[in-house]
Amino acid sequence: MTELPLSDPVAQHDDQLLTHQISTVQSADDTLKKADDLVRHNSHADVKKAASYYLAAAHFLESRDPARSIQAYQSAGQQLHWLQQFTEAGGAFFNAGRVAEQAVSAMSAGPDQHRLQHLAVQAYSRANNSFAEGGELELSETHYVNERNARLAWAKMQGKQPLFLRTPKATSIFATDIPRWTAWGSGVLVVFTLLYELFFRLQWLEPLGNTTPSVWIPVWSGFYYMINVTSSLALVEYQPVHPICQAVVMLNVIVGYLFLGIGIGIVGRMTQTH
Repeated sequence: MTELPLSDPVAQHDDQLLTHQISTVQSADDTLKKADDLVRHNSHADVKKAASYYLAAAHFLESRDPARSIQAYQSAGQQLHWLQQFTEAGGAFFNAGRVAEQAVSAMSAGPDQHRLQHLAVQAYSRANNSFAEGGELELSETHYVNERNARLAWAKMQGKQPLFLRTPKATSIFATDIPRWTAWGSGVLVVFTLLYELFFRLQWLEPLGNTTPSVWIPVWSGFYYMINVTSSLALVEYQPVHPICQAVVMLNVIVGYLFLGIGIGIVGRMTQTH
C-alpha cells in the first residue's frame, strides 16, 4: 500500500508540486516549519495545505531522516483527521508505521529500535481507527493485523512472549466477517459436542425423571444436546447432575447468545456498507 492522496484536487496538486520542489533536507525543514505555522491559523484551508506540506516533507525524508518522516506523517494524519478526511488520515498513519518498521529492520537492537517499533504500533492503531471511522472496514481490518504484528514484535524486543497476541481475533469493534464468525462458531460447537459426549460417558448426564430417553448415539447425541442447549430449545432428555457439567451448560447458553449477537452485528454492518 502506498500513500493515499488528499481527496481535494487542489490539495493533491499542491502536494505533488511540493514533492518536486523539496530537494534537500533544509528545504524539507522549511516545508515543515510552514506547515507548523499554517496549523496555528486553525482554518480549514490552512490545515488542508499544512497536511499537504507534512506529506511532501515526510515522503522526502523517508530514507534521509526516518524519525522526522514518521513525525511528519503523524502530523499529516492528525490534520487530515481533524478535516474528517478519515481515509487519507489512515493512509498517513499507515505510512508512519511503515517507515518506522523499515527503520527498525535496518537498526541494531537497542532503545532507539524499541522506540521506533512502539511508534509503529501507535501509527497502525491510529490507521485502524481512522479507516474504521471512514467506513473502510477491510482496510481497518488490515491495519488491525498490522498493529497486532507490530505489537508482537515490540513485545519480543522486550523479551516477552504474549500468547494472547498470537490468537487470531474472533471479532473486532470495527471489522468482522462471516467466514471468521463461522470458523470460530464451528470450533466452539465442536468443543461443546465433545464435552457432552464425555459427560455422558462419565454419567454426569442422567435421564430426566419419569422419562425413557432415546438411546445415546455416540457424537450425534452430543451434537444434538449441544444444539438444544445453545439455542435454548430445551428439547433434551438428559439433565446435568455434576457441578462441572452444569457449569458447562450455563457457559454454553451464554456463548450461544454471544455468537448470535455477533452474527446479527455482522449482518447489520454488512447491510450498512452496501
